[in-house]
Amino acid sequence: MGKRLLLFFIVFCFMLTLSGTGSRPEGWPLTAPVVQADIVVYGGGLAGCAAAWKAAVAAPDKQVALVVPYPGREYGGLATVGGQNFWDLRYWDRDGKLAQGGSFAHWLKAVGPFYRTADLAARIAADLGRLPNLKTYWAMDITAVRKDRRGRLRALALRELQRDATGTIAWGSGKEILAAPIFVDASEDGRLSRLSQAGVTVGRADWPAELLTGDFLNGSSDLRPRQQAATLMFKVKGVRPGRYPDMVFQRAKGVWGAYGGKKVYISDPVVTAFNDKYGPLGFALKPVNAAQDGPGSPEWWVNALLIFNVDGRANGRDRGHDAYPGDMAPGALDTDTAWQRARQLLDDPEFIRALRRFQGFEEAEVVRDAAGRPVTGDILYLRETVHTVMDPRETGPGTENNNYALNASAARGAGSGPPDGDDLGNYANRIGLGFYWQDINAYHFSDLKGSDGSYRWPVTPFLRPDYPRTTPGPDGWPQNPVYIPFNVLLSRTVPNLLIPGYAASISSLAWAELRVLPNSCVLGDAAGVAAAYATRVGRDPGTFTDADVAAIREILVKSFGARVDK
Repeated sequence: MGKRLLLFFIVFCFMLTLSGTGSRPEGWPLTAPVVQADIVVYGGGLAGCAAAWKAAVAAPDKQVALVVPYPGREYGGLATVGGQNFWDLRYWDRDGKLAQGGSFAHWLKAVGPFYRTADLAARIAADLGRLPNLKTYWAMDITAVRKDRRGRLRALALRELQRDATGTIAWGSGKEILAAPIFVDASEDGRLSRLSQAGVTVGRADWPAELLTGDFLNGSSDLRPRQQAATLMFKVKGVRPGRYPDMVFQRAKGVWGAYGGKKVYISDPVVTAFNDKYGPLGFALKPVNAAQDGPGSPEWWVNALLIFNVDGRANGRDRGHDAYPGDMAPGALDTDTAWQRARQLLDDPEFIRALRRFQGFEEAEVVRDAAGRPVTGDILYLRETVHTVMDPRETGPGTENNNYALNASAARGAGSGPPDGDDLGNYANRIGLGFYWQDINAYHFSDLKGSDGSYRWPVTPFLRPDYPRTTPGPDGWPQNPVYIPFNVLLSRTVPNLLIPGYAASISSLAWAELRVLPNSCVLGDAAGVAAAYATRVGRDPGTFTDADVAAIREILVKSFGARVDK
């Protein structure tokens, strides 16, 4: 009898340690099997794949679990199942090289700047599939988290995902519990960070108040969340590459890519009429980015359809539960509703008529599946969701330069090396370089128009007139990569959580530069190595010293080919 009482007491104590604070979207599944891992990575996109890959390689004696929170069995997220097969490269003019190395350089070499989405998914699967200590949990999402009394994450409750008859993502029946000492949120919606109360702000809540026109409810001080416009990638056929004055076609590794159409977008009467009609309804065509789906393919993935007022935190399956945000902007769409409505718009004859006005797309047709439905990305292209703050007590307008590990000024005024630049303070604890144009997309449809009613592109200089286009470079864009400090991966309130996804501690304006796929890989690599290091030294990432960060940086450079110096 004494042994039975002792066993009961031990089990009771373990459950008690899992019963600390946390969010319970659907309650804790007490009957689900519990799996113990050493590192749990949440997110199936490139940041998550890079983090899981590097963690498993850097800690071969540790068990790594990768949770992929969308239906299907394909790695890569936006870059594969989302249809974004255009890497968004920006070469650093000073030496003609890319600023990012590591996983990004490896995958870029394998598939090229434009690629067949299935090829990248297969390459990632080959890289991850050879690791015996890495297990993938396909099509599962978080329904609840457990933390201890010190704020540390202890376990995640997972539930199966599936698509219903309409194509909407819904909950299935399968359930599991994953427990671990170290967690990584590499997701696009920041779900793990939000549910674990890591301390996040939404969209551009940190911008100066005077630039947040339309974000306050009824002119009050009540700030409603706004995030950059989303996109639904879709497939077309009938594209004709060539030399055009308003569209640039390039070929790399046998695959065509295209970008441009600014003049058509601004002045073509068919395109402007389409946007005038559908913009107030939440949709607009922008200048085109597109890429062929592999060498010789007649099909192209197209990034051209903006969807406004989408709250990337909100999923239809969460309605009625804690994970569904209660502070959504008026009329905001959840991701499932936005996905469905955008697909319906592709069937409108006015849509293809407007798309055909772009040069090279005059004969384009929407590709359809066997049931006659448009072929689109399975998930939305979200550009922004949440940002982790350094101090949850100091949030709100005007905090973009004092409450995030990577702030607006550092990204905008990055220097050419250690001696100069507004990012010099990040140098000592750098874990990589971030580089792209400071590309803010529209928050409202009205952002696309000037005061005279004419269309404009890009919108960055109009949305942020406090950063004149004449500085720091002649074209108005940041001229150098920015040092990314280790602290972008940390939450002050959850010390065993690393955040290389959209919820990283990066201000909204800085995120406009860091949001693209190459930078996601850099963040994922650093989080994976840091997670492995944490399991080796037996300490939470939130306790790391400068010496620990230096050790992580050395592993990134020497073992994984990361680039951390300008």
